[in-house]
Amino acid sequence: MAKQDEKQRIKRKLQEKAVELAAMNRWDEALESNRQILQLGEDTDTYNRIGKALMELGQFTESHEAYLHTLRLIPTNSIGRKNVARLEALLARGYGSGQVNRKARQQVDLRMFITETGRTAITALIDVPRSPAVDALVTGEKMTFRVEGRNVYVIDADGTVVGRLEPKLGQRLAELIGGGNRYLAAIAQNDPRQVRLLIRETYQDPSQRNRISFPGKLGEGAAYVSSLRYEEYEDVLDDEDGADDTDPADEDFSGNDDEEELGLEEIDQDMGDEDENIEE
Repeated sequence: MAKQDEKQRIKRKLQEKAVELAAMNRWDEALESNRQILQLGEDTDTYNRIGKALMELGQFTESHEAYLHTLRLIPTNSIGRKNVARLEALLARGYGSGQVNRKARQQVDLRMFITETGRTAITALIDVPRSPAVDALVTGEKMTFRVEGRNVYVIDADGTVVGRLEPKLGQRLAELIGGGNRYLAAIAQNDPRQVRLLIRETYQDPSQRNRISFPGKLGEGAAYVSSLRYEEYEDVLDDEDGADDTDPADEDFSGNDDEEELGLEEIDQDMGDEDENIEE
């Protein structure tokens, strides 16, 4: 009995390490930790974490195999089923291991977005094409902006448009970027329903000193980003018998009372005078 307790203690310690490494986007090391856990016995949580790490590393064929192992153990596992379907669509479009024609992705540590209100925003993109490029987006992947008039397009490493900022927010950022401000952006969430983007002001031009990038309460950030970074890892420290009952993709990430989506009404109010000046 003592030997079994020691095995569980080691397993739990490795699980904690895997979660922490994933939170820092250190996917190679997270993958190794999860493979060590497999040596202590198979379970769906570990295969799901392996699948997630491999997906983040762009190794879609291997990730697909890991999630198939999940379904071999528990065919109804919602995380496994969701990701097998997603990966099969990618593989059918030629996105296999190595992604020869796809530039290396730069991962952003999402803890960089934990900052004071007014400098960070979370928003859903519009005009998102359902394409292999969009399906392949991963949490924490760095994006860039392309400003065209009042529109701000979100661009991946290959120069592919993956969506556009909502008009009011786009117009505001277009003006601030034109005024010299700089911003960091990264994918917050990507699933069949929507693509969400984290944006952080990294430099405020002196000419924009009296303008707040994101007016209104945008949430304290820390709790949201923490849950976001853990994504499918969030159940690993729970009782494994109950960890397969919910699918994180079905949860409302903005459900915390201390967090809320970008306040577009407040942006509208703040931009009222500016709109009049533009039209003159």
